[in-house]
Amino acid sequence: MKPRRANPGRTAVSAFTLIELMVVMGLMMIILAIGVPRMVQGNRSPLGESLNAVMEACAAARRQAILSGGTARVTIRGAEEGTGFIISAGSGGGRAKARKAESINSDMVGYLDEAPKPAPKPSAGAGFSGRIHDEVAVHFISVNFDESMDKDQVEVKFYSNGTSDEFTIGMRHEYGDAVLRFVQLDSVTGLAYIKTEYEILQR
Repeated sequence: MKPRRANPGRTAVSAFTLIELMVVMGLMMIILAIGVPRMVQGNRSPLGESLNAVMEACAAARRQAILSGGTARVTIRGAEEGTGFIISAGSGGGRAKARKAESINSDMVGYLDEAPKPAPKPSAGAGFSGRIHDEVAVHFISVNFDESMDKDQVEVKFYSNGTSDEFTIGMRHEYGDAVLRFVQLDSVTGLAYIKTEYEILQR
């Protein structure tokens, strides 16, 4: 019996076709689009929402400071009802500019008609207002390494170069798992991070 010779022009290649890859990627995107939002919603808790409120306020103030070229602030104060905390982000005015020589004569009659109008500042975007949940207790607040738990209102400044004050806030859900979580600002970048008690103590 004569052995069958393989066709030298045909090689066995096992690979996915482009259509198969596109079908698999499409299915993965559908699963992600359905599953991720449900997973995020399922993980919502008073502590998680409170941590997110602080993170969003810091991000909004940092964005405002950079876009406006001035100073923006995050303010944390007790709620008017006496329970919980209100957290908000807004502009803080920035540095005072020196008067130009032309503005000395600005009180003269007809001067305002001839003076060029200043260009408007770029919009710094909307501020932020949120709330630390009533069931979440604030156990620690520090601004520029100064403990600020006894103050009625705490302000954290963000600057136009992207930096910020040093800021750390520790919160715990009193009726939940009672785990202490912190939001800490990196003062060099002005970015906020969620940290555990162990990570804070390792500094």
